Formats: sequence, structure tokens, C-alpha cells
Amino acid sequence: MKFTVDSIYIGLMTGTSADSLDCAAVNFSKKEMNIVGLKNYDIPNALKNKIQESTQAPEHNDSLLRELDINLGNFFSKSIEDFIKSLSLDKNQISGIGSHGQTIKHEPNAETPYSMQIGDPQLISNKLGIKTVGQFRDDDILAGGQGAPISPIFHKEVFAQSGEKRLIVNIGGITNISVISDQEIIGFDTGPGNCLMDSWCRKNLRGHFDDKGNWAKSGEVNTNLLEIMIKDNYFKLEYPKSTGPDYFNESWLYSCIVKADPEIKAQDIQATLAELTALSLSNALKEIPDISEKVYFCGGGVHNLHLLERISSKIKKNCLTTHDLGIDPDYLEAICFAWLAKQRLDGIKFDMKNITGSKKAVYLGKIFLPVI
Repeated sequence: MKFTVDSIYIGLMTGTSADSLDCAAVNFSKKEMNIVGLKNYDIPNALKNKIQESTQAPEHNDSLLRELDINLGNFFSKSIEDFIKSLSLDKNQISGIGSHGQTIKHEPNAETPYSMQIGDPQLISNKLGIKTVGQFRDDDILAGGQGAPISPIFHKEVFAQSGEKRLIVNIGGITNISVISDQEIIGFDTGPGNCLMDSWCRKNLRGHFDDKGNWAKSGEVNTNLLEIMIKDNYFKLEYPKSTGPDYFNESWLYSCIVKADPEIKAQDIQATLAELTALSLSNALKEIPDISEKVYFCGGGVHNLHLLERISSKIKKNCLTTHDLGIDPDYLEAICFAWLAKQRLDGIKFDMKNITGSKKAVYLGKIFLPVI
């Protein structure tokens, strides 16, 4: 299949779980979005472990973060090169790369607000000789916004249906929602998605994630622990709001366990964490009027069948995935960043007021030109 030169963009997404890299190549040549290819690359365990350590660490280690920034940038570059070859494309057919990067810290409410993503976009641009867009959150934060989530604007672009309100729920490490309609677009992080469950699995040598949610399903929800967790101030905040696995981390979890009962069985804690994700999402949706009967899920959480069952029982909605809207739920965010790269290279600004709370229209992303 032939594609018009300067029409294909590649989007990258690792997500807050840091388990793998999703790559999407998208052709925008005829004002339509056509998927050229999708591929997933496992992040090497040594690199993955260091990312998770840095996310959980209470303070930055600048030299370690710079090393990780370079190593992850190299991993991204090699993966993209392989991805391009696997599609039988040439680099000169790629107009741009959109790389969200791996979030390490997200502090939009700090005295000096910031959000840190690693996976050096300048290194990617240099190694591949392709314009790369990265640091998508920076300008929004400078304009007084949360910097995240930014995917709701893409969800509106591809999923909006005239006369219908639609709800898109992305369950990655963090859960975020997009409410899209003719009149408005709302988006925010409801709380943890998979991050605490994944972390607890690793801590108890159950692998990197809870396969289909079977471990959580084997336990019982500890109502005392759940009540302590759901009282966290984050859940009381009004949107716009955003968070990350650097907040909902192991230290946060242990502080809640100590208050509840240090002797709670490991599988019961896992069951309670799944219930927390379901409950925090359910509570958030109660604040939004006239939610549609259908809810479309995407992200890694779609594979946690127990979690989806718990969510379905709480929200009493018809739970589908974005497959039903024509886009693979595992690659929706990578496709999003291919689209965002095109918007940035086309010089388009976005009004994120109702999503992030920013005070003016902003560019989403900074452009990194090859320096060879």
C-alpha cells in the first residue's frame, strides 16, 4: 500500500504503568484518519524497574533521571526504527513523531507547578532525523492548567456524535474520563486506575499486573480500608483535576493499611484496591449530569475483567470498549499522540479551560527539530 509523503505521523505512549511502549502510525493525508499500523514493545525489565523506583521515590535524583531520560529515549528511538521497517515505510514518509514520554512526577498544584516526562524527545529527533513533538503538558501548566488529561480533545475529535453525549473512560495507571457532547467537553482524572493494583502485585511477587483481575476476585473487600482510602482529599476536589502514580503510590497505600489493619490479607488488599478504582470512578460520574447509557472503555484496564464487573455493578451502565467505536482500546492513546503531533506541527492551539483549567489557548507540545 502506498501512502502520500508527509502524511504519516507516529504516536508513542507508555502510560503510567510503564510496562510497555505502544506505537501507532496514522495517515492523515485526506483529512481522514487511517491507521497504518500498530505495534507494542515491552520495556526491558531493568529500565522498567528504574522507572518505577523513580516514580515512587519521594525526592528526585537528577543524575539517575538524566540517565533514564537518555536510556528511555534510546529505547523509543530503536522501537520506532523497527516499527517503521515493519510497515515497509521509509523515514522520509514520516512527517512527525508525537512522544508523550514516561511520567515520573506530576505536580500541577505545587508552589512551582510542573510535570516531568522522560524519554528525551530531542534525542529521538536527532537519532531518526524526524521532527518530534514532546513535553505536551508544559505550556498548559504555564497557562495555569493542570497539564492533564489532554486526550479528551482527541476523544471529541474522533468520537463526537451530533445529538449524543458520550463517555470515554481510559483506565491506565490512572483513570481519566472524557465527557463529550455538542455543547461541551469535560475531562479529568478520577483517581487510581491500575497503578496501585500493579504495584501491589509486584510487591507480592504476583507479576507486573493482576491477570484478568483473578487475584482481586479471590479476595474480599476490606470495608475499613476502603473507607480510609476513599476519604483522601483528592477525591473531594472539584474538576479540573489531575493526579499520577507518584501520588497514589506504595507509601500512600501503606499509610492507609496501617490506619486500617496491618494484618489484612494480601489478596483482600488487592480486592479493595480494585474496589477503590471502581468506587472513585462511580462517585466522579455522579457529579456529571445526564451521562449517556453507554460507557466506552480503553486502556490496559479493559483486560481486568473483575474490575470491569465491579465498575459495571456500580455505575449500572452498558459498558463497552472503544472497539465498538472503531478504535482499538489498547492503542487509542498512542493514536491520540500521533494526532496531537500533527496539530502542533500545523500550529494549532487549544482552549483547555474546561479540561485542565488553563487560562488561555495553548499549544500542546514543543517541537524538537533534528540536530545532526
